[in-house]
Amino acid sequence: MARTKADAIKTVVECAERFEAELNKKKLLLICTDKHRRVSSIELTFHSWNYLHLTGLKSSAALTAQQFYERCLAHRLSPNDFEFSEDGTSELKLDILPHVICKNLMANSIGDFNGKSPRLFTEKLAGGQKACIGFTIDGNSDEYVPNTLLKGDIRDYINNPQRIIAVFRKPIQNDLYEEITYLAKKINWKDIAFPEPYEPLREQILIILGGKGEA
Repeated sequence: MARTKADAIKTVVECAERFEAELNKKKLLLICTDKHRRVSSIELTFHSWNYLHLTGLKSSAALTAQQFYERCLAHRLSPNDFEFSEDGTSELKLDILPHVICKNLMANSIGDFNGKSPRLFTEKLAGGQKACIGFTIDGNSDEYVPNTLLKGDIRDYINNPQRIIAVFRKPIQNDLYEEITYLAKKINWKDIAFPEPYEPLREQILIILGGKGEA
């Protein structure tokens, strides 16, 4: 069944409130391992003006991405403020938007976008079997920021897959990561060497686990 604009507004307003609480003005640090058990890291940055791209909606010409977000938070978004994409991707993205807007993106894998979806323009995808978020380098800040959302199994859309074994979160302005938002199961953290300068975060995990190697 096709979504109505009223239904779309309900979804994007609820998810904007969650985005504001969980991701806006924050960085996520993903610690990952590849098939050779090599450990790497990647930082993802979230700003309020990134949110519109995740909804799949087209804002009106008079409304910037920032203004769209602010109207969502103020519960002032109207049907005249946006349109659905003609290719049907808006509805697909709205279906999964509530699933991914959280402090760890519900992501257990990350990889390079393989170009399989020709209408999708992004560089990295992070997610799981249900959905994934695309990230691209921002030309001004040189940071990975979200630019799209894809409904589907991430394994079908990435090359060089890596398993996400830990996710940390911090406000953008903070220097250090202090909050753990995800830990993978069946990992012996005593045998994992985190990339510099994040080795103290591994020690933080061990303290939380009471010195045990596994969660």
